Amino acid sequence: MSDPVIRDIDEVLSTTRAVRHRMDFDRPVGREVVEECLRLAQQAPMGSNLEDWRIVCVDDPVLKGRLSQLYSEVWYETVEAPLASGEAATVTRLSPSVRPDPVAAARQQRVLAAVKYLVDHLAEVPVLVILCSTKPIPERPVGGAASGYYGSVFPFAWSFQLALRSRGLGSVMATAMAHKARKVQAVLGLPDDWRPITLLPVAYTKGLDFRPAARADLADVAFWNGPAEPAGASA
Repeated sequence: MSDPVIRDIDEVLSTTRAVRHRMDFDRPVGREVVEECLRLAQQAPMGSNLEDWRIVCVDDPVLKGRLSQLYSEVWYETVEAPLASGEAATVTRLSPSVRPDPVAAARQQRVLAAVKYLVDHLAEVPVLVILCSTKPIPERPVGGAASGYYGSVFPFAWSFQLALRSRGLGSVMATAMAHKARKVQAVLGLPDDWRPITLLPVAYTKGLDFRPAARADLADVAFWNGPAEPAGASA
């Protein structure tokens, strides 16, 4: 197993960012380091102690090009076109114009620009990792079987990203690719019960100097014994 370049677990946890602009498209990513990180991610918690995930790593340029085209379609259909037409739900969710202050608006503009950058350059990313679930699709989006359906895949994805970060690589959860799940299956020749949940582009990062992100005060989001006692009150 290769030696991590970042050994401090708190640093890894607090500086694993969604990496788009700082991906190094020119530095090859060996299969061995990807598989090493996948093995670590297999230790993530899983529902019913069943590995109901399937992972497909893509480094073939032709396949990456086809997946890139699908991702471009997702961007246009779910972001660019709805924002241009003023579709209310998308404007509320994504538009910088509805953010409460100039700082928040500028931050959201940077996020959109970063996503578009990845859309435009996805085919250049050294490795694309598709995480799939083999669990039956839940009938309802929330509650019941839905918790287990997503509850195994995303701990795996996050553990994978942490392992990548510790080795000097970066990624981001491109969950929007699930809008094209059937077409992803077709491009990669996947069985019907391998249902794509998210795509994770993988590349070495340009530098390791990622910092903790701005987050809400813990007292605004965490509470003890109900909503009346904010975290940190005892201190």
